[in-house]
Amino acid sequence: MPTLDIQIAQPPASNAAVELDPAKLEFGKTFTSNWFVSEYRNGLWQNARVEALHNISLHPAALVFHYAQSIFEGMKAYRQANGKVALFRPRENARRFARSAERMAMPPVDAEFFVEAVKALVRTDAEWTPREPGSLYIRPTMMGTEACIGVRTSQEFLFFVLALPSGAYFKEASPHSVSTVSVYVAETSSRAAHGGTGDVKASANYAISLHTIEEGKKRGCSQVLFLDSGGKRQVEELGGMNVFFVEGGTLITPPLHDTILPGITRDSVIQLAHDLGITVREEPVQIDEAADKIESGKITEVFACGTAAVVIGLKELLFETGRRVVIRDGSAGELTRKLNFELQGIQFGHLADKHGWVDVVT
Repeated sequence: MPTLDIQIAQPPASNAAVELDPAKLEFGKTFTSNWFVSEYRNGLWQNARVEALHNISLHPAALVFHYAQSIFEGMKAYRQANGKVALFRPRENARRFARSAERMAMPPVDAEFFVEAVKALVRTDAEWTPREPGSLYIRPTMMGTEACIGVRTSQEFLFFVLALPSGAYFKEASPHSVSTVSVYVAETSSRAAHGGTGDVKASANYAISLHTIEEGKKRGCSQVLFLDSGGKRQVEELGGMNVFFVEGGTLITPPLHDTILPGITRDSVIQLAHDLGITVREEPVQIDEAADKIESGKITEVFACGTAAVVIGLKELLFETGRRVVIRDGSAGELTRKLNFELQGIQFGHLADKHGWVDVVT
């Protein structure tokens, strides 16, 4: 087990020169002054510290560059109504990070070490957490750094955590209501195949989706809905979010398996639905049948959820073939708005946390 003696090498830096208005923060572009970092050598995690953020120097033969041995997590800290800063379900991220590491032949990061690393950085840079509806997005990452040209696991690794003050994930999203986005349905490319890494957060999973995401953007879509790789045209997930359909007041979402990432927001939405007495069914969804049900009015809402976007409605589905299926009148539905209200209410401290999801850091 790695040491929990995390050194704070750099005192908090002032954010006075940084605009933290959630309406003006572009997601993914602004970073806090510091980061957490630790190196793995000789079978141990070493020199755990929070220090001033700086560039990394790596040998051109570092294994991460050639064989994509890299994993990451996405999580958030929220400035709650009482002014305190809190993480949302960080131990679930720690568990998923450990599972990703095992799948990618990387050394484990003990769950307690993972959470304390994140907390150390958030405490140090707590003043960077924007007010509601903004948040502090957190990106724990691990990569193989050994210089070696050869298809094998690295013997040296870097574990680091970045923090980014953020506004809305989608530029078109309203900061004070549940927005909707257009989604491109990928019919000729897949995100993951059985036996692969689709159920862990391997960086390569996202690299192979970039071409399709760009195609979708050219057609005016903000995200891509991927189908199964076996030709059944079954819904899997969006480029970075899980998806739900509402039929007859029931939530329907594809069941988890080795080509779908087990989203922490997905799990939270299902639990909140149960709390509200909403029926949830985890079952395969065939995209053509779903599109027909949307057009007939049987499916009344479709929404996606994930750490970055939280809960967002789907406005329409645009197929590669050109078929366009508008969902409702293009606005977010009642259940979509209700679940977003409940989830964000807990995250920002307006509603009671019945499940112990909120972990106050400061």
